[in-house]
Amino acid sequence: MPLGGQRLMRRTALITRLMETWVRRPRTPNRLVLDVTRRCNLRCEMCRTWEAPRAHELTPDELGALMDQLPGLVWLDVTGGEVFLRTDAEALLMTIATRARALEVLHFPTNGWFTRRVVAATRALRERTALELIITVSVDGPPAVHDRVRGRAGSFERALATFEALRAIDGVDVYVGTTITPHNADAVEELGALLQARVPGFTHREWHWNWQQISGHFFNNATLASAAKVRPRQLVQQHVRRRGLPTGLVDMMELLFLVNLEFYQRGEPSGIVCQALRSTAFISPEGDLYPCHVYDRPLGNIRGRDIAELWRSRAVLEARADIEQLACGGCFTPCEAYPAIAGAPRQTIAATARRALQLVIAAT
Repeated sequence: MPLGGQRLMRRTALITRLMETWVRRPRTPNRLVLDVTRRCNLRCEMCRTWEAPRAHELTPDELGALMDQLPGLVWLDVTGGEVFLRTDAEALLMTIATRARALEVLHFPTNGWFTRRVVAATRALRERTALELIITVSVDGPPAVHDRVRGRAGSFERALATFEALRAIDGVDVYVGTTITPHNADAVEELGALLQARVPGFTHREWHWNWQQISGHFFNNATLASAAKVRPRQLVQQHVRRRGLPTGLVDMMELLFLVNLEFYQRGEPSGIVCQALRSTAFISPEGDLYPCHVYDRPLGNIRGRDIAELWRSRAVLEARADIEQLACGGCFTPCEAYPAIAGAPRQTIAATARRALQLVIAAT
């Protein structure tokens, strides 16, 4: 079947499975963020995962066993650290892809330093699976800014080379991912112009934005909380205008995220119920279960208990109840906003329509 037909079938299956959460809580998560290493070869100003002590990381065999326990998993984000610092990264990804029998979408980010490893693993996944592959390559500014933010000379050129190499592989969706922080917010416009000049045919639809996040168990950057806030500006609105009207599912999700992010940054609650521990979860490199990548509340370890047992445990159900009451503090990060948007369509439509109208009125 042509790639276009495969993609349509997979997205239909993905949406169908996500619709389950509209009426009930699945027996196991249908979407997961899986952190496979705390190690990183860069020294980013907004992250301290590389300072965390390396512990006993889950092996490909253990990850395969975990996938066997997740019969409804359709959407998986594999992250780090830098995934490709693991010498078994390709085997790890292949094990996940072949053992997660309901999986439709596999996403992983990379800092782009290890171009050959990333490209080899992506080609293997493309050739041996029919999964929808989405890859984000981190680029945080023009060369001087990016290298300073990322803490290593030459990291911009390596990231861009990896992005272009992945972009040339048929059937893979590749995005530049930029984390907006006080260290690079003033250079975002210059980066956009540079990407369009350096990458033939590059459009803003290939550019995903995120804002600096604080997390003790994921980024290990709780000490940076006071310095994380970016001063108000029109960045989000400008980015939305440049992206234009959505042309597909990913574009639509990004638009919904950005419109609501604009108002969340103004101090409004998102108005869209989070799906953490209803349909989604986060697992650390050592196998600890958390509600998400931000809420620092460990709930058990998959090395000692089956994921389904943990999922229905009192600790998890109590944490879910607290999340519904925003005891977690509430957030609107992409990792949690995307499943929230998919899991609460009526709230999403209502909030987005109201906010989009406000933006239109303000622009006239």
